[in-house]
Amino acid sequence: MMLTFFDKEPEMRNQRTLKKAVHLNGVSLHSGKIAQVRILPAPPDSGIQFIRTDQGNLRIPALIHHVSQEKSVLSTTLEKEGVFVQTIEHLMSAINGFYLDNLNIEIDGPELPILDGSSIPYLQAFRSAGAHEQSLKQSFYTVSKVVEFEEGEKKIRIEPSQELSVEYSISFGSRLQQSFRFSLRKGDFESDIAHAKTFCFLEDIEKMQSAGLAKGGSMDNAIIIGQDGVINPSIQTYQDEFVRHKILDFLGDIRLLNKPLVGRFSVSRGGHAFHSRFLSFLLEKDLLVPIESPNNVSPWIGLPVAVPV
Repeated sequence: MMLTFFDKEPEMRNQRTLKKAVHLNGVSLHSGKIAQVRILPAPPDSGIQFIRTDQGNLRIPALIHHVSQEKSVLSTTLEKEGVFVQTIEHLMSAINGFYLDNLNIEIDGPELPILDGSSIPYLQAFRSAGAHEQSLKQSFYTVSKVVEFEEGEKKIRIEPSQELSVEYSISFGSRLQQSFRFSLRKGDFESDIAHAKTFCFLEDIEKMQSAGLAKGGSMDNAIIIGQDGVINPSIQTYQDEFVRHKILDFLGDIRLLNKPLVGRFSVSRGGHAFHSRFLSFLLEKDLLVPIESPNNVSPWIGLPVAVPV
């Protein structure tokens, strides 16, 4: 079934990759090891592929059926043949926000660098390289009907839409409650979401490090919340940064399909594993339908926009 939101059959926009390769490096959040990542242009219809250069150039497609539920608690992890790529969500979010479809991502270890804890270093690298419009057309997914997915207090609702919009709420008791609504259009990803850094509570740091995690975390790449508020406010960009970072993660996690997913989302108390189980649910129940979108028309809102280059 082909679903269209337009009066007549439109022409789809072209697929996009980068004009040239970009290179980033830095400490990995959980392992604490230095990671090197090269993001290269890729042919049409090849999708997003991670390549473990230290494992015989094993390719791990960025697709939901490669997500490791066991290891996707504090970050999103892909697995193939016992080989992992961890903490991919900030890069995948930038890929979604920059409208990229085909990339080869070379990584020399099991985890991407955390950089500053947000998506902005990736987005800036993409802007520096520029986007290349490819010869084949791109299509998108939405849902065939309103879908609600719940696990206890965790909830995701999606309505069919030609727009990708997210209303997200978080609650950590009386200590932290925030909500934010975001629509992916024009330059809003960079201004509203891309700078939002990862965060944690001070009392959780020792627990994570005792479990062999967060070895690369620092006051420069994570906002730390103490009993009396944020300990390192100098790295904070938004007053409601915590929920905006949850949206950043969500945009990365829902990009793990073979084409971008659009719809009107409402999310409460989500997380990486929950996001991925939601995507798996949509696939298992055959709830996804393709959308065609006109050339030079935003698939997110159905209106002419300047697609970032």
